[in-house]
Amino acid sequence: MRTTTILARLTALALLAGLSAPALAQEPAQEGAPKDWQGRYHYELVSGRTAGGTGIVVNYDLVLLPPDVRDGCILTLRGFQTDEKLRCRTRREGHDLAVEFHGYGDGGMVNKYGVAVYTPGQPLFTLAKGAGGKLVTRWQGLKPDGEGVAESGAFFARAK
Repeated sequence: MRTTTILARLTALALLAGLSAPALAQEPAQEGAPKDWQGRYHYELVSGRTAGGTGIVVNYDLVLLPPDVRDGCILTLRGFQTDEKLRCRTRREGHDLAVEFHGYGDGGMVNKYGVAVYTPGQPLFTLAKGAGGKLVTRWQGLKPDGEGVAESGAFFARAK
């Protein structure tokens, strides 16, 4: 009975704070991803050309493995002036999946230049399954460089 009372009180506090009851029930962040999200995802950012004519392209590769796999969430960014590997965690938010920063590929909290760009637990972006099976990405802590990159849209796609 005590557990029921505590849950009822927490739900009431959440409602008073403007949160929905499901927000209280979010699962903790995990290294991998729920089964319906597991797989490989790819996004290619094409941002035009340099003054010398070199193409400005950055590839974003996201690997989501089962939750019990160490390094089960890895985001690799490679391309024009970019070479980074981010370890991440995922958190289900209703039907969506938040991808949060957990560290760099070497396990550290700073990039190769000694700069802490992200903080542990900071949401990088959220993925949602949209109409017609397209994934909708909502950029948060990680925002691709380039003109005309919207805050959200169909960026990532499941890799084959």
